Amino acid sequence: MSNSEKDEKSPKRRRPKTLPLAQFEGEKPPAPAWFQTCLDAPFDTGEVQVSGAKICYKAWGDVENPGLILVHGGVAHKGWWDFIAPWFARHRRVVAMDLAGMGDSDWRDVYDMPLYADEVLAAAEAGGAFTHKRKPVLAGHSFGGFVTLGSAVRHGSRYERAIVIDSPVRPADKQRRTAPPSRGGRIYDSRKEILGRFRLLPDQDCENLFLLDHIASEAMKEVPKADGTMGWEWKFDPNLWTKMHYDMRAAVETISEFTCPVALIRGENSALVTDDVWSYMCKAFPGQTPRFSIPEARHHVMLDQPLALVSALRALISCAGHND
Repeated sequence: MSNSEKDEKSPKRRRPKTLPLAQFEGEKPPAPAWFQTCLDAPFDTGEVQVSGAKICYKAWGDVENPGLILVHGGVAHKGWWDFIAPWFARHRRVVAMDLAGMGDSDWRDVYDMPLYADEVLAAAEAGGAFTHKRKPVLAGHSFGGFVTLGSAVRHGSRYERAIVIDSPVRPADKQRRTAPPSRGGRIYDSRKEILGRFRLLPDQDCENLFLLDHIASEAMKEVPKADGTMGWEWKFDPNLWTKMHYDMRAAVETISEFTCPVALIRGENSALVTDDVWSYMCKAFPGQTPRFSIPEARHHVMLDQPLALVSALRALISCAGHND
């Protein structure tokens, strides 16, 4: 019997879950100086009400500068941009928000793309991204890239450009039909325990453990347990995906409805935007759509190659006479 025949008849082997922070037992991994410089950069925080939900945001840079708006991925939070946004703060007013159901923002009974597009616009306005006469640039990662595509349809006239980072736009018949697996809801006994359970979705290795520690630390909160002691849980709504009213199969159908230019970025080794998906996207989007593949980056581009992502974003949002 050939190896391929054995593989077909044997149960599918699952890769063990990657729990990268368990080895540190709650302590912080070593980090380069540039990372701390980013964390030390001054920023503002605020919140805005959108259709009955509190949406929290964070902002860097002068409000008199043109805007840059950053949208995180699914079950993530605005802290994923803490080591990206400061690189633009010298020339941009950068705003990153927590989408409803994630981070510090409120949970909803129902989540959908038009509401998310409205949340992004409202947080960006409240955070000062629209003060300058020049329209702001909008960029989103993963699920946030789909929010960005939805925003390019619903509010595209308000943006100079929309940038989609490793969001797999496939033909409608090949797009994911089911919601991602549910996560969260458990209360852990200690900060050490919950950090040790953190993993990326989709699962992948990541050499920059100091970035994983940061986003994990910003993703959890201390809460009371049933026995009266305190524990830790993840901030996002554990029922987020079951409450989500959005069919990603519709993403490719909206391309003709964009009312602002769109650009594409992917991690060259992405498990989601594979070579086949990337090839399809390059054909489906208009021919003049800028496209960047970042070497040695997987799906979580800002974790694998943060400085290369900064460079790609700078290239896409810069213009003559204005440095980013």
